[in-house]
Amino acid sequence: MRNYKHFSWVLVVAMMFCFVACEKEGDAPELPPYETMAMDFSKFADTKSTAMKGEAMNSAELTTMYNYFYAGVTVGVWNVVLFTKLAVPVAAFKTAFTQYPVFLGKGKWQWSYTVEGFAGQYTARLTGEVLDEDLVWEMYISKSGINAFDETLWFSGVSAKDGSNGYWVLNHSAAYPEEMLRIDWLRESDDIGSLKYTYVRELNDNRETDTFKDSYIQYGIQESEYNLYYKVHAYDETKGMFADTEIEWSQTGHFGHVKSLSQFNDNDWHCWDENGADVDCE
Repeated sequence: MRNYKHFSWVLVVAMMFCFVACEKEGDAPELPPYETMAMDFSKFADTKSTAMKGEAMNSAELTTMYNYFYAGVTVGVWNVVLFTKLAVPVAAFKTAFTQYPVFLGKGKWQWSYTVEGFAGQYTARLTGEVLDEDLVWEMYISKSGINAFDETLWFSGVSAKDGSNGYWVLNHSAAYPEEMLRIDWLRESDDIGSLKYTYVRELNDNRETDTFKDSYIQYGIQESEYNLYYKVHAYDETKGMFADTEIEWSQTGHFGHVKSLSQFNDNDWHCWDENGADVDCE
């Protein structure tokens, strides 16, 4: 009888330990879509006319398509700048979707892997921590090869458990491990309803005030004949001031309009048709 009671007690303790351990681990948190970090600039360039495909045109044609091309250049500048800054973190984050995480305990999971390219090999370590309402993310990256560097926190973020919204904060580099870019995102069903990049770096590489600080570009979808939009607020070095540009266009119809006081000296919309040609706004 004594041995039976002892066995029963051991069994109860073992079951309790198993229950607590299993409950603590649970399922790994779902990664936010990688599109929350990578704004899709191709939707603006996805057009059907010769002009909008960027094929060579003479100056006379360009003067009749000024509105579209000004909008395209405004977006294109951000595309180039952000690609150089986001290429490594986006590639590292995207690779995490092909990996299996390991449970570290206390609600934290870790994805570890390597990423080839960009003149070397990157070792990535992404952690995701489950809190009461949110998920907390941290990506640590090191590099071997050309311009190698030790592990550094490259970006961090917070997202809602239901995947409806969140933000990322990217650091500049291993040499300057300081906040450079904040990405706020909002998800609507399976689409990214809004994505905003804000430049938050305080000092440039020369340790002087970074005049580009607080510049931003925001992309989103809306219920309108102009169903996609960009809002741009950026420091113009040539004018020594911040300038604002609003762009709205139809992804299917390819027509759109642009508004910029600093560029057009008015607050009116300036339109283009489905072929990219300047037209009067209705």
